[in-house]
Amino acid sequence: MSASERPAGDWGDHPVRRMPVARLRELLRRILVAAGCNEENARASAEGFVEADMRGVGRQGADHIGNLLEDLEAGIVNGSAQPAVAREGPAFAVVDGAWATGHAGAFLAADTAIAKARDAGCAAVALTNGADIYMIGIYAGRIAEAGLVGMVFTASSSLVHPFGGVDRRLGTNPFAIGIPTGSGVPIVHDISTSAVSHSTVRQSAYLGLPLPEGVGVDRDGNPSTDAAAVLEGAIAPLAGHKGFGLGLCVALLAGPLTGGAVGAALAGWHDPGLPAHSRGHLFLAADPAAFGEPADFLRAVDAYLDEIRSSGLAPGFDRIRIPGERSYATRRHSEREGITILEESWSRLLAHAERLGVEVPE
Repeated sequence: MSASERPAGDWGDHPVRRMPVARLRELLRRILVAAGCNEENARASAEGFVEADMRGVGRQGADHIGNLLEDLEAGIVNGSAQPAVAREGPAFAVVDGAWATGHAGAFLAADTAIAKARDAGCAAVALTNGADIYMIGIYAGRIAEAGLVGMVFTASSSLVHPFGGVDRRLGTNPFAIGIPTGSGVPIVHDISTSAVSHSTVRQSAYLGLPLPEGVGVDRDGNPSTDAAAVLEGAIAPLAGHKGFGLGLCVALLAGPLTGGAVGAALAGWHDPGLPAHSRGHLFLAADPAAFGEPADFLRAVDAYLDEIRSSGLAPGFDRIRIPGERSYATRRHSEREGITILEESWSRLLAHAERLGVEVPE
């Protein structure tokens, strides 16, 4: 397999397994239905988790379903609720996620942004009461695959210390940008504004893997590479003051602009013991046809990508990869050869299935 197709993952020597896409998707659907989801929500979340695994982002894939199951069982997420457009105009909409599974509300918000941008040229869609929407690059990519430029912003509960501080005051607050290309493989840049994602810390903690230097502090504010200690402390912002500023702006776009909470108040979306607050997400879409000829736009994008790829290579690099390129190559490989997931993740899935009385598909 070529380097560009090699399944992504940073699991060290921990064992993995490869399994058919359809089998994993069906198992997740059955588990979610057994946990109280209706068919639509179960299929949306199974699709969202599997898309992450297909792209080699296992931290946002099936490994993460335990968190959703906990939220369903605690009544924080309503598996039978129906997300719907609550308010709209020619170039905007508010989608009420109704505390259904986050994937269901996010797919509706992305598709609404696509439809409105095609009519109005540009569109902004707020998703309120949206729960966790997990890998946001999926939605930015969905918009870009439709031929539009997409942006997605989301705020999360406080896990990150501000630049110059040590206490949790910001979420990991990721954002994603999707840009169509002439090749059909969009540019998708999906990053957290923290030094590492919370999912990376979570997975590193149970796998016993160390974190890089400088990405977090323990509960006393001391720098630590122990993932378990950072879970109790705080994650550092990405690139110091630059990531801190980005994280702050993303929080305000996904939070107050959509009517959602930020900071300490956002904990109320997930803690029944606190006052309830909306969790917001923002989706933007722009149609290149609103500004000129779409074919000219794609030619300009492709020409610039060729110019970037023509750069001389630094030591240890065999090529320059464009954001999203590896993700889509891994997705194509997963379609042919199956999804690569951790054995630990598979064992956890089987435990969930057994607990819920779900038959594992052959």
